[in-house]
Amino acid sequence: MEKRIAKQDIIKACALKQEVLITNFSEREAELKADAYNRSESASQSEDRTIGKVELLKAMGDELVFVQNELAYLLTLDADKLCHTVEPGAVVMTDKLNFFIGISSEKIEVGGTPFFGISAKAPIYANMVGLAKGDSFQFGEARYNILDLY
Repeated sequence: MEKRIAKQDIIKACALKQEVLITNFSEREAELKADAYNRSESASQSEDRTIGKVELLKAMGDELVFVQNELAYLLTLDADKLCHTVEPGAVVMTDKLNFFIGISSEKIEVGGTPFFGISAKAPIYANMVGLAKGDSFQFGEARYNILDLY
């Protein structure tokens, strides 16, 4: 097996991606707030559009809280814990993809190795939870063999 990528570096990369999401959501929320409550038009012109903007603003606020909570959870994971089974905080290296069990994240690359962050709520997690190095699991049409786990 190749040299293991430090779990702390994977957590850092996932956290950075979350921070970018938080910044983007925060900026978009501020823009929507300013736009939704801008009263430069008459009430009859803007009433329907304002209601839609307020609903969108609420949805955006909910998403912002979600990504903030995900980041907070991510930062609670113990980078020094060696996992022997698939569980939150585990790095799962397979013959097809590499996973970090923590939060849902788009592909990240650490030390030239790609990883996908998945949460314990992800459908694929249900197929791999509790498995160990050397085990395999099926998800959709693909069969994954666990080459390393830590």
